[in-house]
Amino acid sequence: MFDRDVPNIGESVTLVHGTTPGLWWYRSSTGEDLAPHTQPVQAAKRVTRILIPYVTAVRAARSHQTQATGERCSPPPARPDPSHAPTIAELQRRFAGVVCWWGAYTYEWWAIVPGGTQWKIVNAEDPDTLIQRVLNTRKRR
Repeated sequence: MFDRDVPNIGESVTLVHGTTPGLWWYRSSTGEDLAPHTQPVQAAKRVTRILIPYVTAVRAARSHQTQATGERCSPPPARPDPSHAPTIAELQRRFAGVVCWWGAYTYEWWAIVPGGTQWKIVNAEDPDTLIQRVLNTRKRR
């Protein structure tokens, strides 16, 4: 989940098996079960509850900065830069099963590294560092 106005704060939500057969749950990156998959609005409300203190603090700091300097932070780009596509394709070719992307809002490279029942997410400022982090993550498994 992402708010364009606060690009440095976000939340990853995944679907996980529930204890009841056929019932999946939305789970936050902290491991909190947010709501059953049949209640996405409830899950979104709980994410909002989790993030409100952080978003409020960032907005207050940004408002203070704008008042002090008169400069506003520029918003992130509306669309990902297509020049990243060849690098993403090369990373995914090199690491079968690894999902890679450029974070248009975080301005970082990201990868999800599969590892049995536990997958790891890694990020880096450039593709070379991301490659090292993927390799290190695979070594530890």
